[in-house]
Amino acid sequence: MKHARLSFFVSIAFPAVVAGQATVPDFVTEVKPLLEQHCVRCHQEDKVKGGLRMDNKEDFFDGGSDEDFIPGDVAGSGVTRRILLRPIDEGYMPDKGRVLEKEEVDVIVAWVAGGAPWPDGVTLSAREPAPVPRAPMPERAPKDAADASRMLDGLVGHILESERITPTPPIDELALLRRTTVDLIGRIPTNEEIDEYLAWPAGTRRDQLVGKLLEDPRFADRWSVFFADMLRIRSNQPAANLWLGWVHRALREGKPYDEMVREMIASSGRPGSMPAVGFLLAEQANALELGAVTSQVFLGVQIGCAMCHDHPYDDWEQEDFYDFAAFFGKTRTVGRRDRGSNYVTEAGDTTVMWPPEDKAGDAKRRPVDAHYPFELVEFEETPDYIRRLEKLRAGGKPGADEAVAEAEIEDLLDAIDEKTGDSVLDEALKESRQLQVEKDLYRTSELRARLADRITDPRNPYFAKAFVNRMWAELIGHGFVEPLDNFSAYNDPVHVSAMEFLAQEFIAGGYDIKSLIRMIVGSEAYRRSVAPIGTTASDREHAERLFAAAPARRMLGETLYDSIVIAGHLQKPKWPAGANLRTETYQVRVPVGTEDLPEGESASSGAAPMMAGMPTKRTDGYDLETTLELDFESLQKQQSQAELIAMREAEDQRLAERERAMAMQETNRTRTIYETRTETREVDDNPVFGSALRMASPAPPAHFLRVFGQPSREGLGEFREDDASMRQQLMMINGRLTNEAARVGPFEPMHRALEESHEQAVKLAYREILTRLPDDREMQMALKLLAAEGDPAEHMADLRWALLNSHEFRFIP
Repeated sequence: MKHARLSFFVSIAFPAVVAGQATVPDFVTEVKPLLEQHCVRCHQEDKVKGGLRMDNKEDFFDGGSDEDFIPGDVAGSGVTRRILLRPIDEGYMPDKGRVLEKEEVDVIVAWVAGGAPWPDGVTLSAREPAPVPRAPMPERAPKDAADASRMLDGLVGHILESERITPTPPIDELALLRRTTVDLIGRIPTNEEIDEYLAWPAGTRRDQLVGKLLEDPRFADRWSVFFADMLRIRSNQPAANLWLGWVHRALREGKPYDEMVREMIASSGRPGSMPAVGFLLAEQANALELGAVTSQVFLGVQIGCAMCHDHPYDDWEQEDFYDFAAFFGKTRTVGRRDRGSNYVTEAGDTTVMWPPEDKAGDAKRRPVDAHYPFELVEFEETPDYIRRLEKLRAGGKPGADEAVAEAEIEDLLDAIDEKTGDSVLDEALKESRQLQVEKDLYRTSELRARLADRITDPRNPYFAKAFVNRMWAELIGHGFVEPLDNFSAYNDPVHVSAMEFLAQEFIAGGYDIKSLIRMIVGSEAYRRSVAPIGTTASDREHAERLFAAAPARRMLGETLYDSIVIAGHLQKPKWPAGANLRTETYQVRVPVGTEDLPEGESASSGAAPMMAGMPTKRTDGYDLETTLELDFESLQKQQSQAELIAMREAEDQRLAERERAMAMQETNRTRTIYETRTETREVDDNPVFGSALRMASPAPPAHFLRVFGQPSREGLGEFREDDASMRQQLMMINGRLTNEAARVGPFEPMHRALEESHEQAVKLAYREILTRLPDDREMQMALKLLAAEGDPAEHMADLRWALLNSHEFRFIP
């Protein structure tokens, strides 16, 4: 059936091939270079992926373990079946490196359809990728961020000229206001902010806007979401929210990115005083997992694919990965993870052994010595951008290692100074001795400190580029390297000079995140419009890939949520008390008596009953559009030892009371009988919605944010989903958030605008929701709607609902 469908597709997509009219491509000059560049490195004598060898004629025509090859049959041959899949489909080939261009697919399909002629004696060998086009690097350092943006545009423009691609025109002023505000602080601009922006001088308003947004309190909220995705921070894990609070504070205070990374890799201690250890605790200090995460997240290199065997698509060997993971081999966690009381320390022995257990057999395994497998760049003369970094930091600022040590000393002093600190210290030391850890309670890691220095070294060819690549993709819509975490010799970047320039300026500026954002959003590449209607799919994709046109970007789920809240004035009550009374139905469990225990049954068996009167389930169709809101300010306060002890004592007391209650029931040989009852209560439904940027995350699977693409943050290489779905549409159409935003409350400006002028009200609706004024046709249609019989406020609610459900609202201009 699959082959029949594919045959039909081939007949539509390649009619000349099916009709036998296509010229059969020459194998040596047309087919061989494609197979050598894209296929042979994974299908040759050293690597026979899927049982398929493609480096010689005989093995190629034999096919692989599940890959038949039938000359003349495009639909029945595994090679063509796979290259005709979409790149996002499972089984697509090539599954690593650059996606095949349509012209390249056409060549291979025509060759197979023509009988796959392969001259005798011709063999294939893996071909090095063709050199990536480069623009000449600037000969001087930029004067400021604006000058850097102009230089960046020059580098991008050089490649576009060589490709003879004309970039799309820039978006207009209000669209730029909306795009920049959404990107930098995670919501659309308000009507008042539109007025403020237009009142600024035209020549400076763009710089004024960026400067204002970078200092907005919401900046740290919005970019904490970016870091939470990148670092896979999950609020339901112990200490994760402390870690997220630390990230938020680092963004708010402008901590350099390299210092952030050094602290996350090198820190030891407890999350209460050194929240950066959340990075290590998230992987439970598993050396192999930490090796994979560290390289992929901070370097953009998927060396973790060599954890179980040599990397199937790259040149990394399994021993390379074990050498890297050994930097975490002595890292340990101590304490009870389920109660969030564990901390990070360093042991004297390593858990990373060679050969791996599944391959050792009778061989004696040995500890692996840590070795950094990525070469640092050597320069005959120190480059200007590194000299500028050294000059910037010449004043002397405590490094990450010093900060770690200071925090550990403070940790110990806190423990000793507290009245009850001795018992806590004794307990921790006892646990530490079990790991044969001497000296400090939270022993520092020389291995991880060395690794942190290597990773953040300005001569590291990956570190700055990997982060610049992620930031560029977040703001432009497409990275220099895709996938974002797959820097490889077999994965060609685009605009390599522009990427290197940005990385060098990021380093020279002291790894300042705000300065990097300023350079990107100040560029003309950031201001491009989408490809015009009528552009072919292949031309559009090519223009977007080279940053000649802006890709159509959907808002992040958190941004969409907050933008609905802002557009609908839901951040504060818009109705008077008592205006929205309704009856809520819920279920409670209540005690109704006791019963004797059957012989042999314990009172403590089974699930613990819920407290009397506690709601168990709502029955009013409530949808999951709100959840726990995090208080970043409180998360950023370091918990004292006394607070931790008080929390532990409260938990112990609660458990003790429960055990006493169970013991009494055991003595009396009775247990309490509960029943579930449905009850109702009258509530004043005057909803106020908080910010999705501060919600505990990831949200539950059915929550608004997950439906709109928020990742689970479980697996490495998991990025946000950008595809539309029926669930999204239904949530926007029927969801409580959208409908509450559409309603016109008496406390919001729209209510007053409707009383003054319908035309003014329509203009306000378009401004508040779409950041623009309506055109003549839209105005006439809206006025006709408002003039219809009935309450104008109800008609305005319909108009606002329609605007909120439009593509224009959900997509970034």
